[in-house]
Amino acid sequence: MKNILPVGADLGNDAFKIIGPTKRELYIMNLLAPWHERRIVQDDTRFPLNLLEVEVRSHNQDLGRFFVGGMAYNFNRGILKERTVADRHNSKVDDDQTLIILVTSVALSLLKPNTRAIREKVVLGTMLPTEEYFRNQKENVRVLEEKLVGNHRVKFLNSVFNGIEVEFEVAGVNIQPEGLCALNAIMYDDEGQLLEQFEYDYAERTILGFDVGALTSDVTVVNNFELRTFFGIDKGTIDPLNRIVDYIKTEHKVTVPRHKVDNAIIRNEKLLIYGEEIPNFRDICREFIVHEARQLVDEFSSKAAASGVQLPDIGLLILGGGGSLLFKEVIKKNLSRIPMIFSDNAIMLNAIGAWKNANSYKNEVMGQSTLEYVLGG
Repeated sequence: MKNILPVGADLGNDAFKIIGPTKRELYIMNLLAPWHERRIVQDDTRFPLNLLEVEVRSHNQDLGRFFVGGMAYNFNRGILKERTVADRHNSKVDDDQTLIILVTSVALSLLKPNTRAIREKVVLGTMLPTEEYFRNQKENVRVLEEKLVGNHRVKFLNSVFNGIEVEFEVAGVNIQPEGLCALNAIMYDDEGQLLEQFEYDYAERTILGFDVGALTSDVTVVNNFELRTFFGIDKGTIDPLNRIVDYIKTEHKVTVPRHKVDNAIIRNEKLLIYGEEIPNFRDICREFIVHEARQLVDEFSSKAAASGVQLPDIGLLILGGGGSLLFKEVIKKNLSRIPMIFSDNAIMLNAIGAWKNANSYKNEVMGQSTLEYVLGG
């Protein structure tokens, strides 16, 4: 249906990854802070994603005004909400922060040039961590659907957005376990059809999707393109990052935010404190990353065996998630005999799969429902 737009959303613990209707990619830090009036002469307008101050309304309920993402990081006044190790087993479904940032992110993906008032209808593809998805006979899936289906409104308060207000209706939701979305991104086309490469080369083989996230990692097991099982691992990029933060605090008597350390590693930059470079920073990071990556591989191997999957039976391992970039070399070395695919766009892989799920859902389910309505079915 032309008047319903597909949007894919990865509700990451460190960042939300969004694929908009035109397949534009957005990366928004999973940070929230109360809004307040700021005294500033001029904002840096080169990066509008760092200027998200919003007023959010969902299901006719005013949720309030907030700084989101980079704006929350820079202007939080000491009240900053972020997900930490303590949130590993805390539900995203019941988390108000998740809803606020998701609604803001979807609205952001719908922005149009020179348009002040935007009204759209969308189908949303999204996901939950494996363990949360299956908890209580998928009760969390039902609750999340109820929260998302319906009307939402976001007003962008920063002057760079010229008073834009976005109102959108979520007409349908497709929710899957996180790792499955990543597999869909690699193995299926935009219409939900299996790509010929996989159909011919991997039929009757066992394929595993290994999605390494910030707090947790998710593994999806597929045999002959039929889902077999899922399992989660309580490890992610936060483990080596926290150890690096603790090391800096002990050795240099200063607390450095985890996101700052993460950015320095990803961008291969120096880490400065009080204008001085931390000596041997890259070597220190590598030591902690290698240690935690080995533990992740060990737990992957043991949990796979517990799920009835022996390593020699794996015909293909597909690595995704931002953590796969951090742990890539150790995974390759320790699981070297397993054929592997590393995505060129690992960070956005789940969001891409969610977008494909939304597009397929739109064409099959929403299109069918409309046809039945027209024909009086």
